[in-house]
This record gives sequence, structure tokens and C-alpha cells, in this order.
Amino acid sequence: MDELVQKINQEFNDDFMTIAVAGPVSVGKSTFANKLASALTQQVTVISTDDFLMPNSMLMTKNLFNQKGFPQTYDLEKLEQVMTRFKSGELSVQIPCYTQELADIHPKKKQTIKKPEILIIEGVVALQLQQTDFKIYLDASLIDIKAWYLTRTLAMTALSKNDPKSWRYQYTRMPIVEFSNLVMKIWDETNQVNLDRYILPSKQRADALVMFDENHDIKQVTIK
Repeated sequence: MDELVQKINQEFNDDFMTIAVAGPVSVGKSTFANKLASALTQQVTVISTDDFLMPNSMLMTKNLFNQKGFPQTYDLEKLEQVMTRFKSGELSVQIPCYTQELADIHPKKKQTIKKPEILIIEGVVALQLQQTDFKIYLDASLIDIKAWYLTRTLAMTALSKNDPKSWRYQYTRMPIVEFSNLVMKIWDETNQVNLDRYILPSKQRADALVMFDENHDIKQVTIK
């Protein structure tokens, strides 16, 4: 992390900077982005590309729901506009709000983001953006990533067992083996396809590569 902080400080122009953090599903993008934000001395705000997903109703209309998380299911133009507006001097912007409870864009809630010195944008499509000043790709062995995905999904579903409003509630009474098989089927049919087609190819755009070990600790940082 120290190497990245030093590099970012070298790149920072004392005004406004954008950092993209991308990588496979469940590799730890949001956790890493927040740790990086804490390590920097500048005023930093972290936002997620999930907030720029198209609403589920629109995805259904466009017949894209089964590809949710692929680049074509995001309003990347709206996200690009956020960066453009900050760079042009605007002091705050409103953005949509994705909620895990609904697994959808909240129909009424908005977020007001004040212009920081550094804006970190994390998500699977972050390296698809054109305007970011510094790009970081997170990676790990596929075996570890899939294990983290299964563990995270099981844990988040268990937490929803008393919350009928959560979309995960429908799975809380499914036998654990059956549910685990379903989770990994979703990985193979959606997340793996997204990784192979879109996420992994974006790695070549990165200015820095961060590799995690099986314990989710940083094993290696490579700055290009």
C-alpha cells in the first residue's frame, strides 16, 4: 500500500484527481478502496460503479437482466459526467443510490457527493471509464476469488433470514448444498463470462496491479 500511496502523491496535482479500482467480483474492491482512502492524506471520497447500474426495470425491458454487471448494464455516460462536472469546477453532484436490500437502484433516494481532492471509483467496470487519472487492477487466484464469492454470498444470505424485504430472503430456507450449487452456477454463467469478456481485458489499462494471497492480504504491488 505504501508504494501506491507514494505513486498517487506523485501524480496528484493539488486540485482534483480520479482513481479507478477494478477487478473480479468478490476480489475485495470496496474494502481495498476504503483502505486506500484512509491511507491517503488528501480529502478522499469513494463511490461505487453499482450506483450507476441501470434500474432492474430498464434491464428487463432491454433484455439485459441476466447480464447485470456487464458494461452494457451501466450508465457509464452518467458516471463520466460526474467526473467532468467536478473537473469543470462544480462543488457537488447528485448521483443515484444502489441498495443491496433491493439489489436495485433506489427509486427515490439520491446521494449528494461533494467534490473531494481525490475521487476513488470502485467496481468491475471502473477501468472502462475514459477520464480516470490513475487505474488500479486487483487480482488473486481464481480458486480464491470463487471461494470468497461463495463465502460472501452465503454470509450475506444468512444475514437476511429475518428480513422478508431483502431479495436474498427467498434463498434463506434453501438447503445449504443446494444453495451453494446455485451460487456457483450463477458464477459460471454470469460472473465468469463477465470476467473473461470484459473485466480481465481491462487489466491491460491499469497503472498498478495489486495481487492478493489466499488470506486476502496484499502479496504484490506492481506499478507500471
